Amino acid sequence: ARSGSGWRATRAFVAAVLTQQARDRTSFFFMLILPIGIITIIGTTFGGAQRLEIAVVGPPSAATEAVRTALAADDQIEVSTTTDLEEARSQIRRFDLEGAVVVDETGATGTTYGFVANPASSSSFAARSAVQRTLDRLAAADQGNEIPPIERRLVGDARLSSAGAFSLTAAQNLVLFTFITALTSGVLLVRARRSGVLRRAMAAPINASAVVIGLGTAWLVLAVLQAVIIVVVGAVAFDVDWGSPLAGAVLVVLFALVGTGAGLLAGTLFPTEDGVGSVTPPVALVLAALGGCMVPIEVFPDSLVTFSRLTPHYWALEGWKELIFDGEGLAGIGDRLVVLAGFAVALVALSAPVLRRSLTD
Repeated sequence: ARSGSGWRATRAFVAAVLTQQARDRTSFFFMLILPIGIITIIGTTFGGAQRLEIAVVGPPSAATEAVRTALAADDQIEVSTTTDLEEARSQIRRFDLEGAVVVDETGATGTTYGFVANPASSSSFAARSAVQRTLDRLAAADQGNEIPPIERRLVGDARLSSAGAFSLTAAQNLVLFTFITALTSGVLLVRARRSGVLRRAMAAPINASAVVIGLGTAWLVLAVLQAVIIVVVGAVAFDVDWGSPLAGAVLVVLFALVGTGAGLLAGTLFPTEDGVGSVTPPVALVLAALGGCMVPIEVFPDSLVTFSRLTPHYWALEGWKELIFDGEGLAGIGDRLVVLAGFAVALVALSAPVLRRSLTD
């Protein structure tokens, strides 16, 4: 009977939180309109379908000429006349080139292909994807000479690849808004406490633990809903390929758990709605900026990257990059998931007893 009551309490809290969100026009704006608007503006401005100028650098050989010819056949690519690697690097630094394919026939394992790009150039993401696609077609046409995935030799330290113009900004906004939604929704907890909803819940034949679980589940559902909205809109409206569904689902849930712990903690620590509303948005935005949700982490100096790794946003975004751009699966992002699980356990473990005490005091 007690477990049945706990389950009914959980469903009641989830329904109450979702109902409040549905009635709040501001929440609707931040959960749906703003993410879509940002993805559209940034993706269109910095990741549009412009022709990509790419150089091919390598010795005079059949392999080099084959790559050059294959790239020239792609409508999205304009092959540069630059053939010197240092000149190509100079042009890439000046943003005159999106990237350069480096053909290397000196290795013991045969011909390898590198890609040089500027991590500060957003179009280099699309360039590497186009180059990889072209090399894959070249390999399929010449089955006797399989071409491996291109190596990454970058102007700076970064992983640069993309499945589409909107892929990076969609992933950044997914991480950004999932956390903001969960964290700022701590207002709902304050509102429930001040309105007497929690007192009435505690007067029912359920214990404090059931109330804590119910609230936590409600926050988790809210954060997952925000993530699902962005994933669906990204896939349908912007043709974003999010990669492995299983790995993506695990990543969404773990990061939503991180936001759940943070949101419950914020709603417990601050006694008023104004307190939560004034503190949580700046905190969420600072963490998002440090985690690479505003500017690609590849342009950060090494000292700032060290601080970035202290945020859950960094690990979530790196996981999405590997799913979307590198085609990794659940095992490929395992280390990212472990770190996020650690953040989630720490925040939930910290918020749950504080919330429980506030209910029983």
